[in-house]
Amino acid sequence: MATKAYLNVVLVGSILLAVLMNASDARPAAFNAPSNHYNWLSSSGRLQGLECSLCKDFVALVRKALDSGESSYVPEIAKLVCIIKYKEAAQVCDGVVTLWRPIFKFAIDKVYLSPENVCGQYLGSGCSNSTIPELNYYWNVTLPSVPKPPVTPIQPPTPGARRLRVAHISDVHVDMLYKVGASADCGLPTCCRVSDGDPSTSKRRAAYWGDYNCDLPWWSLDRIFSQLNRTEKFDAIYFTGDLPDHHVWEQTREQQVDIYRNFTALLRKYFPNVAFVAALGNHESVPVNSFPPRYIKGNESMDWYYPALWEFLSPWVPSDQKENVLKGGYYTQLLYPGFRVVSLNLNYGNNLNWWILQNITDPDDQLQWLIGVLQRAESNGEKVHILGHIPSSELIKGYSWNYFKIAERYESTITGHFFGHTHHDELGVYFDPANTTRAFGTAYIVGSLKTDGNPSYRVYEVDGGYANASWQVLDYYNYIFNLTDANKAGQQRDPTWILEYQPTKDYGLRYAFPAEWAKLIDRFEQSDELFQLYIRFYHKSHLPSSQQPCTGDCKRQFICRMRNMRSGDDSIPC
Repeated sequence: MATKAYLNVVLVGSILLAVLMNASDARPAAFNAPSNHYNWLSSSGRLQGLECSLCKDFVALVRKALDSGESSYVPEIAKLVCIIKYKEAAQVCDGVVTLWRPIFKFAIDKVYLSPENVCGQYLGSGCSNSTIPELNYYWNVTLPSVPKPPVTPIQPPTPGARRLRVAHISDVHVDMLYKVGASADCGLPTCCRVSDGDPSTSKRRAAYWGDYNCDLPWWSLDRIFSQLNRTEKFDAIYFTGDLPDHHVWEQTREQQVDIYRNFTALLRKYFPNVAFVAALGNHESVPVNSFPPRYIKGNESMDWYYPALWEFLSPWVPSDQKENVLKGGYYTQLLYPGFRVVSLNLNYGNNLNWWILQNITDPDDQLQWLIGVLQRAESNGEKVHILGHIPSSELIKGYSWNYFKIAERYESTITGHFFGHTHHDELGVYFDPANTTRAFGTAYIVGSLKTDGNPSYRVYEVDGGYANASWQVLDYYNYIFNLTDANKAGQQRDPTWILEYQPTKDYGLRYAFPAEWAKLIDRFEQSDELFQLYIRFYHKSHLPSSQQPCTGDCKRQFICRMRNMRSGDDSIPC
């Protein structure tokens, strides 16, 4: 991962300080333990005294300007703070403020945001114990009156039963303007473009296959897909979102549409007869994290994107799902008799998507729709895989807890939850709150294909394709290629993909069933050696040189994260 986080600046004005200090989807490489994407700052020593005071003073100034009707000054104040305090380039600051102005204005009109609310929400309890109330409001979906079926143990398949191969890629982050020889340490939040600065002053230049401080070149993705087409056979491909690059201060709607068009054309070229299921990442929109529900009309709505998305996905998605894609970017489809997939737009539960502040309760009724899909699947004897970008443990409380509630009710129907977003290889297990030792589901969180570490993808072996299959993940193969070695070998030679690990061999699992993962977490607690293996895989076998062994509180945080798939839940012992 890049040593300097890319600028995922998502809000102008009041939280500019927060997002300029921590602008990453992926956690900083030198940080051992996982946590909320923003709260890690409060324990890192970077958010102390002056920074927190400046945040509150700045928000108060913005609040005063807005209350007095002098809102025209706010963008200029934001630019000055960006340039002078955080020494970002003028083009970065100007782009940030321009892109996020509409969403900031909308939020300010709908919700009263105090300095304590804002700084506590995004900079953590080290700055303020307050949060934005709307983002922590709990609401309830309505489950049908149909009783939950009795839960029966998952049975292993019979010897020789068919196993399908399902690829999982995520967080590709392709940079169409990547330039070999450009500066790779340009001083901007992300580099490797001609426009990012004079390469003659750089200590490192952009190499052919990519750079750890940059996004993935388009030709690298093309060559990777070409190589996989020759060496692999997939029955389906899961993509859990985030295709665009991280130059978020200068992105346009046209660019986001074009990159999805090119990506799906590449899939049709190399995998023409393979099922493809995609979920939207937080980077698919402009600005990043901006996914207004349908009550937002006009130019700020998603009408610029969802029709194009439907056009690109329609070769794979049945026509009866067009309405759902156009409404909210989610859909379902039957891949095999008895097996269904669901693609969710989990940006509706993203705490950086301020468009949802007008009505935080199940935006666009997506979760209620999901319940209907799962109830019909249960009634029809179907099994279901759910795809989303952001892991359920990282969603706002109401969305996270309701997703968990649905997962627990339909545990006999859902046979896997598939996520990305963190850029790391991670494990999450759903535990029954009424019996905290009983695991009822698994979250498969795959590492990124982007070069913030070694590029990674995964292939699941799924029990399926025949009558009465369980459609459970039995095992998987996690692959990486060493970016440094690939660049040394040069552009004439394809990267060498290696099998990084396989749960049944490297962790000793019999099958990749929830109960087996739960036992593995117990073993992680007992064995530091085994846990350090997990940490190596977590970093895609590219640990920072400054990495210290993850023990003590670091290890505890990881264990807690594996066991807790509800945001802000302390009911599961860890």
